[in-house]
Amino acid sequence: MWKILKNFFILEKSNKKNIFGCIIVAVFVFGMVLFVKTEDLGNSIKEQSIEYQSLSSALIKFQNVDATDNGNGSDIYKNLVLQQQTVAKKRMAIRMNKPELFLDTAIDLANLRDKAFDMEGFDNVASYLPSKTENQLESVFYQYVKRTGISLSTNSLSFFPFLVYLFGVLGSVWFIFMSIYTCGIMIEEFQHTSLIKGYPITFDKYVIAKCISSLLIVGVFLLELFVCSLPLVYFKGLGNPSYPIAIFDGIVEIYPIYKYLGVSILYMMGISIFTILLSIILNVLLKNMYLTLFLELLLYIFPMLFPSLMNLVPFNPFNYFNFTKILSGQTLDLANPVILNSTYGLIYIGISIVIMVVAVKLFLTTGKLRKI
Repeated sequence: MWKILKNFFILEKSNKKNIFGCIIVAVFVFGMVLFVKTEDLGNSIKEQSIEYQSLSSALIKFQNVDATDNGNGSDIYKNLVLQQQTVAKKRMAIRMNKPELFLDTAIDLANLRDKAFDMEGFDNVASYLPSKTENQLESVFYQYVKRTGISLSTNSLSFFPFLVYLFGVLGSVWFIFMSIYTCGIMIEEFQHTSLIKGYPITFDKYVIAKCISSLLIVGVFLLELFVCSLPLVYFKGLGNPSYPIAIFDGIVEIYPIYKYLGVSILYMMGISIFTILLSIILNVLLKNMYLTLFLELLLYIFPMLFPSLMNLVPFNPFNYFNFTKILSGQTLDLANPVILNSTYGLIYIGISIVIMVVAVKLFLTTGKLRKI
C-alpha cells in the first residue's frame, strides 16, 4: 500500500492538472496580496470615510428638514444624522490616536443602528447601512475589545488578518474549485482499465490510494495559501494571531484569528474529502466528468435557490459548503432567516463522509466498479 501511495504521489507531482492547479492558487494569492496592498484594506480611516459617504447617500433620500429633537424630521432621519455625526467622531478619534474614544463611539454607533432597524422608513435606506447581523457582530467585537483592553488594530491588513480575509474569500468558492479539480478523478481508469490491472493490489485499495494522493495535493494547495501570503509580512508586518474576530456559531462569539483559521482549514479539508468521494461515486454512476461537475454544482446551488429548505433539512451538508456565509451569519438576513450552526456543519459533513466511505466500500467489495 505504501509503495502504491509513493508511486501515485510521484505521478501526481508531474500531472499537468496538479501543476496548473498549483499555479492558479499561487497567482490567486499573489493577486489578493497585491489587491490588499493597493486598496489599503483594513485602514480604519478609509473605512470610516466610506461609511460616512454611505450615510450621506442615505440622507439624500430625505428633504432638507430640521434634525433637532423638536424638528420636523422623521425618527429615521434624525437617527441617520446622529449616525453620521458619530462616524465623523470615530474618524477624528483615529486621526488623533484616541482608541478609547474610538471604541466608545463605535459602540454608540452600533446602538444607534440597532434602534434604526425598527424605525419606519428603514427599508428605504437599508441598502446604505450594514445588516442587522453585521451590526451585531461589530457591536460584540467592539465591546469585547473594550472589555479586554486589547490594542485595537486600525492599520491596513498584515499577514494574519490577511489570511482571515483570504480564507473568507476562498470559503465561498472552495467547493466549486474542488469540484472542478476532482470531477474526473476516476474517468481515466474507467476508460483505460489497463492502468489498474497491472497493480498488485485490489481495486478498492487502488481507489483509497487515489483518494489519499489527491488529498495530499489538496494539502499542497493549502500550504501554498500560507507560503504565497508571506510577502505581506515584508509589506505590512506579521500581525497578532490572537486578535479577536466576531463570528456566528449559533450565537455571536469571539474567535482569535488562529482559531478562525483552524476552523476554516477543517472545513476546507472536510469539503475536499467529501468532494473527492462524491466525484468517485458520480463517476461510477454517470461515467462522465462533465455530468459529474454539473450535478455537483447543482447540488451546491440548490440551497441558495431554495433557502427555506435549509430550515427543513438543516443536516444537508451542502448548506454549509459556503462556510464564510455561515460564520458571518449571512443566512440570518434572508427573507426567511435561517440559523445554521457552524460547529454542527462540521459534524454533518463528517457524518456524510463516513456514509460515502461505506457506500464506496460496498460498491468496491461487491465488484460493481470492476464491471464498468
